[in-house]
Amino acid sequence: MPWGALSFGLGVIGAIGNKRASDKSAKQQNEFNKRQFGYDTILTDNQNKKLDSDYAYAYDGYLINQKNQETMARLTDERNLRKYNYDLQIRNAQQKGAEQAYAKSERLYNSQLSYNQMAADHARERSAIKQREIHQQAAFDNEDSVIQSIEAEGELMALGQTGRSSTKAYANIRFKRGKAEARLAESLVSSRRDFALTLKEISRDRYGADLAAFANRMLKPGELPMPIKPLKTPIPELQAPKEIEEHDYLPDPIMGVKATGGSWLQVASQVGSAIPSKWYEN
Repeated sequence: MPWGALSFGLGVIGAIGNKRASDKSAKQQNEFNKRQFGYDTILTDNQNKKLDSDYAYAYDGYLINQKNQETMARLTDERNLRKYNYDLQIRNAQQKGAEQAYAKSERLYNSQLSYNQMAADHARERSAIKQREIHQQAAFDNEDSVIQSIEAEGELMALGQTGRSSTKAYANIRFKRGKAEARLAESLVSSRRDFALTLKEISRDRYGADLAAFANRMLKPGELPMPIKPLKTPIPELQAPKEIEEHDYLPDPIMGVKATGGSWLQVASQVGSAIPSKWYEN
């Protein structure tokens, strides 16, 4: 057999063998690609479902957190309002107690001033009565002195004494009368001085009593400050989870390009390369 024919035959057999091996490899690759595509499809579906589930869970948590924040703010407002009302009751009770204590202090103060006035008036009245009694007693004593002097002069005249002894007796009577009148006058002056001092002491004592009453007098309480009204508890702003958009999902898997194996043109090309060059020359 000519060498050229043998070489051509071997080339054709080799090309056919290569095609069969290539077809087998392509078939195996296609089967692997199908299995990989099935796995990728399941994995992609699971990942996208998990994405939806995670978003739903996160959004539920956002709603729960938002509800909890509103509940806590409402409870805080209620607690603050109860405390404000309690503080307001305490303040009003203190205000009322202070006003009542001040009103009582004013009544006691005015009553004490009235008592001091009455006590001073009573003391002045007693001093005036005593002064009048002294004047009356002085008048009676002076009247008795005058009567006694007149009676003594009458007795002296009845005796009919004349001369120097008579003059001396009359002088003695007048001296006694003058002495008695001087004593009464001094007594009246002293009583008036004592009366004036007594009036001053009464005024001083009343001033001291009024001053003591004023010292015990309460100051007007005024208006107690109102408790501060609580502010409404702010609710923090929460950010909702980002909505899932189309580009967040995994794309659908694409099965790899299938290996189709060698074509008959490739076989023909391999066969052509196996023909010796000298055949063309012939």
